[in-house]
Amino acid sequence: MQTRHATVEKVDKTLKALKSVSVTPKQSHLKPDTSSTPSKKRGDGSEEESDGWETDLECEEDFCQVKSKYDPTGRTIYQRACEKLGIVPASYFVRHMVEPNVMMSHHGLGPLGIRAMALALLYNTKVTNLSIRDNGIGEEGGQIVAKLLRENYFIVELDMSENQLGRNAVVEIAVTLKENNTLTKLGLAGNSLDDKDAEIICQSLLVNNSLTHLDLSSNKLSNKACEYFAKVLDESITLLELDLSWNHIQFQGGQILAKGLQGNVKLRSLNLAWNGLTSEGAKAIAVALVENATLQVLDLSSNRISDTGAFKIARYLENNCSLEVVRLAKNNIENNGACAILNSITKNGDSRLKKIDLTGVIVKNEFNLIVEELKTIREIEIITDEMPEARKKEDEPDPGTLLRNYIAKENVLIVDLFRKLDRDGSMQVSVKEFAEGLQKSNVGLTQFELDKIIDMLDADKDGEIDYSEFVCIQSEWKSQEKGARKISKEISK
Repeated sequence: MQTRHATVEKVDKTLKALKSVSVTPKQSHLKPDTSSTPSKKRGDGSEEESDGWETDLECEEDFCQVKSKYDPTGRTIYQRACEKLGIVPASYFVRHMVEPNVMMSHHGLGPLGIRAMALALLYNTKVTNLSIRDNGIGEEGGQIVAKLLRENYFIVELDMSENQLGRNAVVEIAVTLKENNTLTKLGLAGNSLDDKDAEIICQSLLVNNSLTHLDLSSNKLSNKACEYFAKVLDESITLLELDLSWNHIQFQGGQILAKGLQGNVKLRSLNLAWNGLTSEGAKAIAVALVENATLQVLDLSSNRISDTGAFKIARYLENNCSLEVVRLAKNNIENNGACAILNSITKNGDSRLKKIDLTGVIVKNEFNLIVEELKTIREIEIITDEMPEARKKEDEPDPGTLLRNYIAKENVLIVDLFRKLDRDGSMQVSVKEFAEGLQKSNVGLTQFELDKIIDMLDADKDGEIDYSEFVCIQSEWKSQEKGARKISKEISK
């Protein structure tokens, strides 16, 4: 690999050539290696290998000397390159290239724009975090950026997501991962990468000793890709975060990944959300958690996991002492499965769980009671859907109205209903007799509504409903009907 000093000389040579030769918008001053690129002769007659940064132009014979005044930002280089390429410099890049973080997402750079940036970044020693997400740089641009990182060791975080990089760019990225020992974070999400691309990347990860975060979400990776990632998980000693969400991984893939996860001693975060693991895949991951003592964040959201899967996850959570965040949102888990998970956390005195996401579960009172108990033991955030908003009072059927409608439907008087329930003729009905009588009569009341009616009728709270209380209710209904008729007449006038 050529030295940085030699690379700078190459860049100066390129720019000098740009001064003297007219460049059309389709021409580039940085170009990936091609088999047709001729090798150059050194002074002793030996061949000099192409470094992959040759121009499309006929360059002058002599190298320019490196400028005496070194520019650590590459701003001058960038502006001159843009001028010769016939493109407008990205003002954001010009302003921020002196800072460590350059967020160039959604700037429409294209292949030409990224060529100009790459020239500047060959000189730049300031930028350490570069995002060029969604810029349409394509396969050619991806190759250029990959080769840049074989020369620039200051960039430690790179996001190339949503750029349709293509196979050739993936190959160059893999080569870079084998050579670059400073890059720690790499984003390749949304690039339509397939299983073959995953194989190429994983082969490089097996020899890479610096990458800690890899985002491959929103691609086209399936169960086959999991074979390669399982090997990486089993052997990698650097990877801390792996994002495989929004891919095409099914339960077989989950089972394969679990084998690699079981022996992993480094990974801290695994995101498998929005795949198709189902309960079987979730079970395999859960079993791996018994042996894995390092994973802290696990996301299995939207994987069609049912209560069956939740029960299995709960079983193995009883023995896990490393997980801090578990996301199970938007699955098919119901109240029983959610309760099982919380109970397992309660039983595990060594559990470090601080947050569990159960969004989408319709929880019941039993769940809420467990939550209250759990929060007395430890600090934990439990996320669930809020209960459906209660109906407005005026729209909610009054229990008394339901009883009244039933009496009207059966064409009986309320006193007749009382006599039917008052079997011993004592003019009193116990609350228990009243409840059982209404339930047998198929009034259609829930237990809650029935309790409300009893509270309404048993005014003195003595556990007995008197005949006089029934009569008062009937009189009150008649009064309400009379008032309603009066209002109706006034409205119709």
